[in-house]
Parts: sequence; structure tokens; C-alpha cells
Amino acid sequence: MRQSALTPSQFVEHVSCPSCGSSDGAALYDDGHTFCYVCQTATQPEEKPDTEANETKSKPVSNQNETKQKALLQGSPKALPARGLTLASCEKFDYSIGSYRGEDVQIATYRDADGNPVAQKLRTKDKRFLWLGDPKKVTLYGSHLWNDGKYLTILEGEIDAISASQLQNHAFATVSLPNGAQSAVRAIKDNWDYVNRFHKVVLMFDSDQAGLEAAKAAAEILPPGKALIAKLPHKDANECLLKGDGPKLIKAIFQAQEHRPDGIKSATDFRDVIAVDETASSITWPYSKLDSVLLGMRKQELICLAAGSGTGKTTFTKEVVYHLLQHHQKVGLISLEEAPKRTLLGLVGIHLNKNLLVDRGQATEKEVTDAFDDLFTDRTCVLYDSFGTNEISVICQRIEYMAAALDVDWVILDHVSILVSGAEGDERRMLDAAATSFRTLVQRLNIGMIMVSHLTRPGGRGHEAGAAVELSQLRGSHALAQLSDSCIGIQKDPDDPDSDVRQLRVLKNRYCGALGDAGTLIYDRDSGRLLEQSPYDFADESEE
Repeated sequence: MRQSALTPSQFVEHVSCPSCGSSDGAALYDDGHTFCYVCQTATQPEEKPDTEANETKSKPVSNQNETKQKALLQGSPKALPARGLTLASCEKFDYSIGSYRGEDVQIATYRDADGNPVAQKLRTKDKRFLWLGDPKKVTLYGSHLWNDGKYLTILEGEIDAISASQLQNHAFATVSLPNGAQSAVRAIKDNWDYVNRFHKVVLMFDSDQAGLEAAKAAAEILPPGKALIAKLPHKDANECLLKGDGPKLIKAIFQAQEHRPDGIKSATDFRDVIAVDETASSITWPYSKLDSVLLGMRKQELICLAAGSGTGKTTFTKEVVYHLLQHHQKVGLISLEEAPKRTLLGLVGIHLNKNLLVDRGQATEKEVTDAFDDLFTDRTCVLYDSFGTNEISVICQRIEYMAAALDVDWVILDHVSILVSGAEGDERRMLDAAATSFRTLVQRLNIGMIMVSHLTRPGGRGHEAGAAVELSQLRGSHALAQLSDSCIGIQKDPDDPDSDVRQLRVLKNRYCGALGDAGTLIYDRDSGRLLEQSPYDFADESEE
């Protein structure tokens, strides 16, 4: 907790500053002193009153601890019309009016676990709060009135607790936190045994952002299924009382929602989407045989493309990117081994059906710029210029920016292996971390992602000689295979590895399970394209 410069005491809550008038700029500490972070004014703790300093109407409360008797005041319970509280309610909760150093104050008497008065919180007319006695021994305010039961309702402050209890005719256990919403987690931990005597705990904090966040934090530490969070119709319980909305407050208690940690949902939460046919994806793969095996491209999927060196992985990804752009999908490119200019020139070449990367002279400057404008003017394609850093954390940040700020639908990472190739440390562990991060991102950001991976060298014939691609050969980490939704292998023709023929194989298919042959591709050297070849084309060639 934050501490002031005056003492090592602990922060309690924000209060108004009598010096500058700030409504919450001053910090109150557990020894009673305050420090305003707006005007930098400090007030020293109030001295504990002795019997001579007290006025005649401020008498000690009976207490088993003689030392503490001098620290506590004896007030008179009174109705508080401005708060809508009756005399009976104030008497029940031992909320009284008294005098402290010549000033009328409201007194909330707190007790220890045995029910003995040990401390008092004083509220002045200008809404300052002071503690007398020993605040470290206090329990939840009002907890001495109920021992156990079905429901325990916890509110932020004493007035709210009395208000909520009065609206229920004091029939159900109703208590409050010693030091407001920010003390919720600590207060529940300090009163763990008491709180867990009740079957359900209703957290009814103020309906502002601080109250909602405090309720959620408090619910997280309670046993699963115990915490309920109530939504008030007004700012707090006392406002409900003053506006005559007691029935709504009671309804809020008994309709409080059970807290579920982030990520935990009921089956009924999916009713509106259960009938949506996810197979009806309008985004296909650029190759019909591959598309028939994988049944389309879907967001929230991580796809791994695996192949040996010189097999055509980058050419394959360019064909996929071009296909996505033609379907007006927004694409983000992270090409870690290729400059953005070369990547874009390759895409423009596909658009012109010319191999501009090998022979720039196939098109004039005007043809290239016109094709560039035609391809990118009305389509979103963003690139990461990776010069200088390829750290996994940085790549994840860039992916998040692409998706959140630029509305990218698909991210292509070519390739994941380079992220760890030059880094110090365990390559396998780093790839595990990368795969886990990417899998989390695609789900949370609702994007699709294709990551290219190199392969480990198999025994005997290498991949450059036509060796089959296996899932177990993904370089460095089993997490790449385990966390991917689909894995596509590209391999050379084993009978003629020097040819331009490439075989596609689906190595993993979480969506429908279909595996194996996914078509044959031919690299066209004139256009620089990787095109699908049908069996009939091969038959025609053999007949010539």
C-alpha cells in the first residue's frame, strides 16, 4: 500500500481535504494522520482523548481492556432523518452521536471477534474520518449481530449497511467493510472464517467503477460458487432508501449474479450463436483440393505451414495473401527474412501474372505502379518492417496493434523459426512460449494466423531431396504442432526433386480431421506463380 512521507503507517482511504477543498485528494492512514497529494498539506494524528480532555457527554464505553477504555467514546444513538435511518436501526448497529474535541461526530463502534468494542470510526460534519482505539482488531461492521446463515450481504460503508438492513427489517445478515471498497479483499481475508459460515456472500458495493472493480476482486478470492455480485438501481444502498426504492434493493440482493471468473461461461451464454453455421465460411483457400480437405479458412485458428528449405513456403504464402486481398480481407504481413519492398513487388507480380522478382524488365514502371494502385488502393495490407528487432514480445505487440488498431483479419508470419534462431537460451522453450502467445492472440483478437515453420532434418534423404514432411519434424518445439489448429506440409516430388512440382499434405486438421493428400502445385517460372495442377493436366502431358 502507498505510504505518506510522514510515517510508515498504512493507507486506509481517500478523504476530502479541509485545506484545499479537494473531495478525495487527501489520504487517510491507519494512525489517523492525513496527507493531501493536491496541496501537500499534512495533518498529524489526533491525540487519544483522556477523561479530562473529553467533555462531559463523551464518556468511555465499557470495555474489557482497560487501556482501550480511554480511547473510545460513548455516544447516544439517534435517528438520522437526513439519512432515512430510524432510532431502532441505529441502536441495533450501535451507531451513535457524540462529541470529540468539542465537535459533534457520528460514531460507528467496531468490535473484535469476541464482540467486544475495540475501535470507533468517527465521521465529522465535513466528512473527515478518524479512528479511535485499535482498528487492527476490528471485524466487519455489524458482524456481531449475526453468526451464520444462508446469505451475508457486504456493503462499502456503515450507513449503507444500516440502510440495507433496515429495508429488510434486519432479518438478514448485513455488514460493511471497515475502510471502503479498496479494503474489500483485505477485510474478507481478515474475516475469512466468519464470511465462510454463510452459504452465499452478496457483494453490494457502490455502483461506480471503483465499487464494481472492488466487488470483482473480492469475489475472486472467495470459494467458487459462493460470491454473488448485486447491481444497485442507484449509487448506493442509502440512496435507495432515501428514494423509496427499498423493494428494488431487496430484489437486487436476491437476483445477484453468481460471479464467474473470466473465461468461464454458462452454456446458455451461447444460445444466440449456437445455430450459426461455421462451415459456411466465404473465405476459401486458393487451391481447391486443399480447400476441400480443410473446409475453408476460419478466424480464431492458428495454421502452421511447414516445409524444408527452398520448397516454396514464401511463394505459397504470397499466393494466400493475394487470394485474401482479392476477397477483401485485411491482411498483416510479418516477413522476417524479406524486405517489405520485395514482398510487395512479389504481390504486384502475382497481380500482373509476371515474375517481377526474377525479371523486373517484364513490366514497365507505369505498369508496376498502376498494378500496385489497382491492388492496394481499396484493400488493406499492412507490413511490419522487422529491421532491428525480432523479439517474440515485440512481434506479439505488433500483431495486437494490427488487429486492434488496423482491423486486420489475417496475419502471416514468415517465419517463426527466425524468432529464436539468434537468441540466447533454450530454443525449444522460446518456441513453446511463442506458440502459446500466438494461440492466445488469435482467439482473443478474433483473427486468423498462418505461421511458417522450418523443419528439422530427417535421417537419410533430406526434404530438399523429396523426403516426406512429418508433424514431428517441426523445428524445435512440439507446441507448434500441438497448439496449431491445422498444419500444412509442402514437399518436393520424391521421384524428381529438382522439378517444379510440389505436393501439399494436411498433417493436422482439428476442424474436421481429414488428413493426407491436399493437391499438387506447379511453380510457373515465367509468372512466378505457384499454381494448382489437376490430375488431368498430368495425363495430358504424358500423352504428348
